[in-house]
Amino acid sequence: MHHRVFLRLAFTLAPVLLLAGAIALVMLLQSQRALTLAQQTRFEYFEAANQIRQLSGQLSAGIRNYAYTGSERSLSLYRHVLAMTEGRHPRDNGRVISNEQLLRSMTLTREELNLLERARQATLTLARLEDEALRLMEAGHYAQARQKVFNPDYDSYREVVTGSVNQFVNLLVARLERNIEQARQQNRYTMIAMLITFLLLVLCSLVLGWQLRQGQRHQGRVVLAARHGTPG
Repeated sequence: MHHRVFLRLAFTLAPVLLLAGAIALVMLLQSQRALTLAQQTRFEYFEAANQIRQLSGQLSAGIRNYAYTGSERSLSLYRHVLAMTEGRHPRDNGRVISNEQLLRSMTLTREELNLLERARQATLTLARLEDEALRLMEAGHYAQARQKVFNPDYDSYREVVTGSVNQFVNLLVARLERNIEQARQQNRYTMIAMLITFLLLVLCSLVLGWQLRQGQRHQGRVVLAARHGTPG
């Protein structure tokens, strides 16, 4: 009697466990994709933010070198970097995209956007001062051109840009690291659930096999008893 109850229970649990295993497998694949996407996003966002930070520094260095030395090479480098930031020339990675387009392609928090807006406003002032320095250099007013990019105001706006972008990068990396850790935890939990489901399925199969053998032995005993009890 008991083995029949076990058989019914095993036959009932087997398809349930199979379904649970299939669901766990799908969830595992999804969590693995989410983890891969989070890691890829971290790499792409950090690369984009780091490019913006580096190009901003190169612009200031280029215009200052030109204003100080009058070197056409420095002017060419400045215009080359400016063209990359405006999406008119390929970047080092081959992409032709402006800083503004690059940031619009990123999903950012309000705090991160506020830092970028602060940096953008300072960048607009720097761009105005740099344009004035270029016009003065073209007109031959070299001393006045230097004053435009070698003064406390220019330095303070540079510090605003650098500080805001650095804060933005730190916030961005910390948030993306949290996203990756959450994806890793979900992936671990899903793997544990799948392992438990697999072990239960194996246990259910063992119980089912044992009960079937017990049933066969019991049936064999009944047949032998019936034969021995039958008159010859």
